[in-house]
Amino acid sequence: MEKNISFVISAVCDENAMMSDNPVVMHMVCGQRMLDYAIKAAQSVSQIQPVILAGDDSRQISVHTGQTASASFIAGGQFDSLKLLEYLGDTGKDSEYIFFMPGNMPLIKGNTLQDMLQYAADEQLDAAVLSSQADSFLDMPLERQVCCFRVNALIQAIRAIKDINQTGTYDFSNLERLLNQVHIKTGIFQSKESEELMAVNDRISLSAVEARMRLRINEFHMRNGVTLIDPAQTYIGPDVVIGRDTIIYPGNVLEGKTTIGRACILYPNNRLNNADIDDNVTLQSSVILDSSIGSETTVGPFAYIRPESKIGRHVRIGDFVEVKKSVIGDETKISHLTYIGDAELGKNINVGCGVVCVNYDGKRKQKVIIGDNAFIGCNTNLVAPVEVEHDSYIAAGSTITERVPAKALAIARARQVNKEGWVDKREEKERKKTEENK
Repeated sequence: MEKNISFVISAVCDENAMMSDNPVVMHMVCGQRMLDYAIKAAQSVSQIQPVILAGDDSRQISVHTGQTASASFIAGGQFDSLKLLEYLGDTGKDSEYIFFMPGNMPLIKGNTLQDMLQYAADEQLDAAVLSSQADSFLDMPLERQVCCFRVNALIQAIRAIKDINQTGTYDFSNLERLLNQVHIKTGIFQSKESEELMAVNDRISLSAVEARMRLRINEFHMRNGVTLIDPAQTYIGPDVVIGRDTIIYPGNVLEGKTTIGRACILYPNNRLNNADIDDNVTLQSSVILDSSIGSETTVGPFAYIRPESKIGRHVRIGDFVEVKKSVIGDETKISHLTYIGDAELGKNINVGCGVVCVNYDGKRKQKVIIGDNAFIGCNTNLVAPVEVEHDSYIAAGSTITERVPAKALAIARARQVNKEGWVDKREEKERKKTEENK
């Protein structure tokens, strides 16, 4: 990483072709905004925070860069000549080179920019342009290209041009005039992969870039020991980490800062976002959001693990189980049709079918605590706040509103009453009523 390199990233693109209310660079590619790819590429080369050059109506960009603290922001879509000279003068104190690059080319790699910089230095160039062809230095407006300038040479070139234009403004398209009118040593750096220069200008090119990025990400994981049964139907974000010998079936969507350990099996159609999955976990058709899963645990099918949940080791989370903001201890089994919300469950607990943590009293969420080795019978309602102590049993169909002591059996349901002959008496009553009405 270089300390003396600056970046200006253009976020000014034609919004009409996208048919969208959002800036082009704010559209997603493999779960990450295009602008963030450009920022990360710049950050892999330089420690200096990049500058985002955006249009007047680009509030989304300014809010996003402010929230991520990843870049500074200049509105207006262009520098005027004085501001550009002022900016270059400031960066020249710390920077030897400055890159100008569009924000709608998310496939550009940081390694390519680093190689381009090395090429410019080795050849002692004042300017270099990234291209897929050796003769394409000026075959398109430079606002659509990645170019690198020696800061001092660029300052001298701008000062040498007296008629930048009548308004005194300066944008990327004027760079072509600058290079034509001022003698500076230029060169072309050819990209090893032409796909890096694919730009997103409409939904069709967005789809094409998405496909190439997805393939790049998937090939990276396969080279590092991950089996993807069908890469074309597997969707992995750029920040996802996956351990070796993990097998991923089609239809999985892995997003955000998700990490997956070794030797896991992800059967079809899971969605994970910011999930932390330990080794040897099996997932089936489930959603896991902002939560962690311990080793040797199985989840699904059709489980829903909501944010701030922590699932232990050797746990069974079965079909149609929802867990929200809860801790589940090791070796606990929650096999099916159950809601665990705002709860703390210990180790080796058996939770029967249809159990509900009644955690909301209409005003605030309350907590359910269940101790180790407890047995929770089917169709039990645990009305929070309530504690079920260790080694206790709850009979099926109970509604628990008070503490259950350790090693106790809790039965909280109405006593069964059988009224023999009730059906015959009811039918006789209905028959008499019918005769009276004739």
